Amino acid sequence: MKSFGASLIFISFFYSGVSYPGEEKHDIGTLAGDIQNWAMLIQNYILQLAGDGIKRDVTQSYLDQANYTFEKKNGETIVKVVKETLGDYFRKKKKAAENLAQSVRKLYDNYLSENKTSNVTRLKDLRRDDYRDSDIPFLLPQDLTFNPYFRQGVSINSSTIKIADEVPRDDPTVINTILFTAGLEKVFHENANRDPLLRWQYFGSTTGVTRLFPGREWSTNFAGFYNDYDPRVRPWYIAATSGPKDVVIVLDCSQSMAGEKFSIAKGVAKAVINTLTKQDYVNVICARASHWDEVGKWHYFTTEVLSCQMKRMVPATIAHRKDLIEKIEKLKAGGTSELEKSFAKAFELLNSSPRTGCQSLIVFATDGKDTDGEQVRCGPGYYTRSGYVPGPICKYNWTKVWDATEMHNKKLDPHARIFSYLIRDDAEEFPGKLACSHRGSFKKLMTGENLISQMGNYFEFLSSNAKSSKALWTSPYLDAWGLGLMITHTIPVLSHITGKYIGVVGIDATLDEIENFLTKHQWGNVYSFLINNQGETIFHPRLKPSKKLLDDPIFIPISQLEIDKYGNPPEFSTIEREMRAGKTGKIVVKGSDDSSKTFFYAALEESEYSFAYCLTEMDLEFRRSQEPVDRSKYVESYFNLLKEYSSDLLREQLPLAYHELDVREKEKRYPGLRISYKYSTIFLAPKTWCDPTTYMYDDNLDKKTLDAHRWINSYQKDEGCDSGNQKFHKGVRADVLLTQPIERIWATRDFESINQIKWTNVGLRSGVFRTYPGHRSTRSYDPTKRPWYKRTSSAPHKTSISTPYMDAAGVGKINTISQAVFEGMTPKTDEECAKFEKGSLLGGCKCNLDTDCLIKVCYLSKAPGPNSDQRRCATERVEAVTGLDILYDDFQKKTMESMQASDFRKSCGQTYECPDGEPDCETRCYLFDSQAYLVMDPDFLLAGNLDKSKYAGVTLGKKEGEVMKHLVYKHGFFKRTESFDFQGTCRITPAEAKVSLLGIPKKPEELDDYFRDRGPIPKFHSEFGCIQDVVSYKANDSALGPSGMVTGNVSGPCMSGFYYVTALPLTNLYLLVIENWKQYRESLFYNFNCKITRTIVNSGAYRIVNGTCAHEETSHATLAEEDKCPALRDLPLKCQYTTASSLTASLFLILGALVLSLQAFDW
Repeated sequence: MKSFGASLIFISFFYSGVSYPGEEKHDIGTLAGDIQNWAMLIQNYILQLAGDGIKRDVTQSYLDQANYTFEKKNGETIVKVVKETLGDYFRKKKKAAENLAQSVRKLYDNYLSENKTSNVTRLKDLRRDDYRDSDIPFLLPQDLTFNPYFRQGVSINSSTIKIADEVPRDDPTVINTILFTAGLEKVFHENANRDPLLRWQYFGSTTGVTRLFPGREWSTNFAGFYNDYDPRVRPWYIAATSGPKDVVIVLDCSQSMAGEKFSIAKGVAKAVINTLTKQDYVNVICARASHWDEVGKWHYFTTEVLSCQMKRMVPATIAHRKDLIEKIEKLKAGGTSELEKSFAKAFELLNSSPRTGCQSLIVFATDGKDTDGEQVRCGPGYYTRSGYVPGPICKYNWTKVWDATEMHNKKLDPHARIFSYLIRDDAEEFPGKLACSHRGSFKKLMTGENLISQMGNYFEFLSSNAKSSKALWTSPYLDAWGLGLMITHTIPVLSHITGKYIGVVGIDATLDEIENFLTKHQWGNVYSFLINNQGETIFHPRLKPSKKLLDDPIFIPISQLEIDKYGNPPEFSTIEREMRAGKTGKIVVKGSDDSSKTFFYAALEESEYSFAYCLTEMDLEFRRSQEPVDRSKYVESYFNLLKEYSSDLLREQLPLAYHELDVREKEKRYPGLRISYKYSTIFLAPKTWCDPTTYMYDDNLDKKTLDAHRWINSYQKDEGCDSGNQKFHKGVRADVLLTQPIERIWATRDFESINQIKWTNVGLRSGVFRTYPGHRSTRSYDPTKRPWYKRTSSAPHKTSISTPYMDAAGVGKINTISQAVFEGMTPKTDEECAKFEKGSLLGGCKCNLDTDCLIKVCYLSKAPGPNSDQRRCATERVEAVTGLDILYDDFQKKTMESMQASDFRKSCGQTYECPDGEPDCETRCYLFDSQAYLVMDPDFLLAGNLDKSKYAGVTLGKKEGEVMKHLVYKHGFFKRTESFDFQGTCRITPAEAKVSLLGIPKKPEELDDYFRDRGPIPKFHSEFGCIQDVVSYKANDSALGPSGMVTGNVSGPCMSGFYYVTALPLTNLYLLVIENWKQYRESLFYNFNCKITRTIVNSGAYRIVNGTCAHEETSHATLAEEDKCPALRDLPLKCQYTTASSLTASLFLILGALVLSLQAFDW
């Protein structure tokens, strides 16, 4: 935030010192009357289009006349069921890991005790039953078959071997590891048979060999090469073997390190950080000091702690690791050597809180030199009669560092071990003595290649020093093998014969599967979330789904999602504390409007996780619509995969279906799509299926179509997923049937603007999506997750219009006009309604105006019950959103035609002479929504369909910064809010228009085919995960005042003009008109002030470089104090170095060369 303040000062400097053309003017607008009329014309056009095209009232009548069952819901019962189900899920994973660990130990010890050695000296000579290689195509299993649970081709009959790139493939230890682990095949199969929901099973050995089941071909990078994989540096391996630790990395950043040496040193730091886990604490110190140069110039440098938490250690979470690595990347060598202060700081950090207190480690990278060259001087120099005399060359006293380090380490508990890495030079004495005097290890590094292997002294110590055989669940991370976000149950395996680690076994559980367990028990407005015992949020509806994460996630404290900036609701602190403690219970939270919601929570046994469900008062009684009793008037519904109706399977099972659909393939209005004008089609979102995973990744599309078609048209009793007899959730078919009659209404519409409509649809809360004309949707589509659905649900009393976006079916850029459809009206008597005042009447109560109702919708309903002949309030719950899609070009054309000035001179888009006689003034018109996003902008017409950054998500602040500034700071029309997004998306390169080439998928059918036939080489991604500051705005209608309009004269670095803003009150839109709009071009090279003006009031997500400062660790107790540290072996380490200086070593080399030369000389 400091940088933002600095920006404001900078901006005020520019604003105060520069005047702009027209700034002294105070024009008075002449279009106020016209603009009020324009707003009404545009609103009437939208409402007329919605009324004629969507037919919301008809769809509402279907729901009002439906039969409903009332189901009492008990949150405690739901929590008990989920706890048992998920508890069993975790128990099975744990048992599978235990079976695997016991087998590894037994196989290894038997191999040793029987003194088995292989006569085979090369991998290629091993038997194929023992050795199938993931990296060698002809050594892969022959039965690789696509499996939806693994999202790739796998062999369910055999495992495969993956050898880390830096491991010698024909090394005897590698061959022996492959041979003894071949016996795991039987255990892999037994585990898989006992638990069909098992994902990857694997063993990572200390030799760098992984055996994985089911077997797979290894993934490749975008250049087509197989990716490297070393189990010893993966989070699941390190977490299991090393135990918790506190690590401080000290980098010698002095001038002598410049060049490749500093690159190697930074590589050392990154290698250490990348192998830390959330149970560790870390910080990094860049050591150096200021100096003069040979001409007396002063150069300022200082020793710095790289984390934004400069006085303490930080947990090695993904957020902090990313932050530290990014700062290390930006370091440049410079300054003189200064290590006494840096090591004092290192020990200060190791003694701070919070920390683990289990193991203290310092990793030090240096070139060992005590000087930094001629240009680094420790004095300012002076002048004599003969000229300038530079200050003395800096020469460091290493004894001071040795003595100070000895003193600090004696006071530290536990004492720190120091691992020194000498980079390329021969000055071994300083770093060597530093390491060996503190029970550490010294190593010289000549290159930055294979650092994990070169730093084996450090990593082998970590995996050997802790006496841990404790199993644990890792933090969620992105699976390197393609299953998305997952957690792993790991067990380190120790030999009973040698007492040393053999490796680590792992059993995976995918987060999307756990999410499915939680969401399948949601209904109405109920939501659920999952946290770990540190209060970090693993799953929450406000977070990105695990499938959409670009990088290992940064987990947000649950308090940031459930508690507002004022600390409300205060009861949630108790809920979080109870959940972190692993307790089960419920707590009622009162809202500011006297409403209440109840949190039901419980811990999951055999794991570190707790979950909760949040129920409102309305959710305690769930109304479920029922299928029509008389279905004689309902015609057949068709699934959205129209192409599959022509497949052999469906032509055999449903021989007349494809002919009946009358599928068209070359319609001018729908290029490249298969459509049916005769029927709408049904798409069933992944959440409607009992097994969303199988649905998402099963490419057997004809069978999928047949199953869906038969179910939505069948008379089989709907028993739901718990029965185990059907593939769809209870109520899905009812929603299909209830919306079926709207199909004929849509197909027979005839009104003036019918040709402007591309699609008409209704998306229900259950995930059922009916669209006309019938066409295919993308596989992962979920109407309830779409912006148009969320926007309409949040303001159901208004007709909502979306910002332009690229149609998911590929027909071009469109706007969606949508309206809410409410749950069937609940009948209420006058006596029941009497206790409610006007303005808060509930659904079913008699009303006269929309404003009488709590939901602000009053209509004449066909629902039975009291007062059925009078207008009644809509039910508070939105059951569906129905809408139509119109091409943006048509929408803009119709809108602009509505805005004709009464004087025919200043209509929208017209240019004319400015009031001061200057040419090229214009009347500029925009439509924007309640969050300041532009819905209509004349420039959008010029943007290509594939250049989405030019029309999708464009903000008013970005386009008309001066007007936006007035609306925010002068009129208070927009309220600014900020929040952190710890799972944001940033780009390596700026967004550019996508190029459509043959073979690049863009339509649903092409996307599905691409998924099935995508090949082994993944595409390059410009996006990556990051922490972002999200700035948003929300409109405040009361700021429009009694006139319903705000106006003002503005002149700034971008433009000048007189603006008007007014609402389209029955929609989510506002009209902005700027009279006498004149744009100011760049005077020289770039209009920098204009850029600043627009940026300061722009919405959007902005990357936070120091994002880790946004959340701090609050714990102060160490694991050692809580007696949670694993026992240590306290291993002695071999440590040796030469005491010869680099100069002495050089002399020895010279003398040796002379001796050899003399010996070779023939006297």
